[in-house]
Amino acid sequence: MFAKTTPAVGAHGGISMNRTASRRRFVKGASALVTAFMPLVRTVRETHAYSRPMDYNPSGVPFMEMFWDGAYAIVRDIRDTQIGNIVRAMEAAHESKRKGGTIYSNLYYGHYAQYAGSRNRPGQPWVLPHYAALTKEQFASMKPGDFLLTNYADQARREARDRGVFVAGVTNNYMRFYKTPPDGMNPNRMEVSIEDVSTMVIDSQVPWNNGLVATPKIPHFRLCPSSGISQYAVYWACTASLAALIGSKGGNNGAELAGGYLSMTLDRFERIRTDRPKIDRIARKWADLTLYKNARLYVYGRPLAIDGNHPPLNMFANDAVDTASSAMWPRLYDESKVTSRDIVLIGSEYSDHPGDLETARKAKERGAYTVAFCPYATEGDASGPRLFKAVDDALNTYCDERAGVLAVPGYDEKICPLTGLAGNLLLWMLTAQWAEHMLLRGEIPYFWMNHDERGGREYDNAVEPYFMQRGY
Repeated sequence: MFAKTTPAVGAHGGISMNRTASRRRFVKGASALVTAFMPLVRTVRETHAYSRPMDYNPSGVPFMEMFWDGAYAIVRDIRDTQIGNIVRAMEAAHESKRKGGTIYSNLYYGHYAQYAGSRNRPGQPWVLPHYAALTKEQFASMKPGDFLLTNYADQARREARDRGVFVAGVTNNYMRFYKTPPDGMNPNRMEVSIEDVSTMVIDSQVPWNNGLVATPKIPHFRLCPSSGISQYAVYWACTASLAALIGSKGGNNGAELAGGYLSMTLDRFERIRTDRPKIDRIARKWADLTLYKNARLYVYGRPLAIDGNHPPLNMFANDAVDTASSAMWPRLYDESKVTSRDIVLIGSEYSDHPGDLETARKAKERGAYTVAFCPYATEGDASGPRLFKAVDDALNTYCDERAGVLAVPGYDEKICPLTGLAGNLLLWMLTAQWAEHMLLRGEIPYFWMNHDERGGREYDNAVEPYFMQRGY
């Protein structure tokens, strides 16, 4: 995974839809693909006519269910197995703060995680300051007694650990960890593991290879990433524990609050699951518009600012476009490019944000099919203009809290929001079910393989020209 530098160029080679793929680029990409991957490329690029669903889904489990099952299991297993590790890490962070040390959080992987910890999110108490990237100067300034929560493994983090920084590593599927097979990642990703750089490890329960949806029609990797939900289930549970420690001056380690946050996450996931018929209906319409109107999916959300050279972007949009295990089809919202044949998806933490409402209005004026996932109310109030009323179809995140969900002594508002995790679940359930409806119609949609997995970059370079020709 590579950070976006502009909205037009994505982390996995994604480019704007109106750019023509040259024959030279195709030949270069295809020739770079090792022989072992050629049968896979042929399988993915060919169009198949299916007479039975079992052809693409032997399990018989709908794709949205596969994603839900995997995401639910990740959060449940973090709650059931990792609270002790989360508390231990946050006790170290609290001790660092008490003695004048500096606390850093650096959950860079994946794309959702870069923005989900933004300072300007409602319910973010900023006790665990989030840095999407750490500079050489920051590493040089880290001293014994400082604390770092990170999901990145490299020599700089190992050196920080060796000189006395307490490094709590979080397992993820862009870096080698104990689940990664010997030939799973590119050689540079196999050199250092999360375990190698950490004082202790919090296991985020992810699979080593990211996606949660399996289909034999794209056999080498799985679809729809697990990174966002896994990393921020850990982050917000850590925040809950650390906030409790700070608020109680060390008297309460926050284990109950961390576990409670994860239990509330599971409760919201269960509520979202009841809306599977509606998710399926929307995804079916997406597939129809894709195939019969050549629709593009434009994803919009309130931009969130983070440190460094990263442009302000929305956490949902950043996760949906050009990321490992994501569909090649979506694009970042661009009002000037939206037409009457297109789809505009608005992901929101709010029920009535003016920017969301204005985006929905303009998209509808252009004749686009508008969809949102959002809370339907704010603290129980759904009166007046609300996003779910302003779009053609909406899905409820069931998160109507003005900020977070945990009341912690010493903080003016509730902390630790659920809007992001619930919205991310809906984003990938919709994407997964769209892919299933595409396959039901005899079309294999193109997805990005993780560049950090062995053969991923070569695979993406080889199939991207076919996506550019077809558009999905």
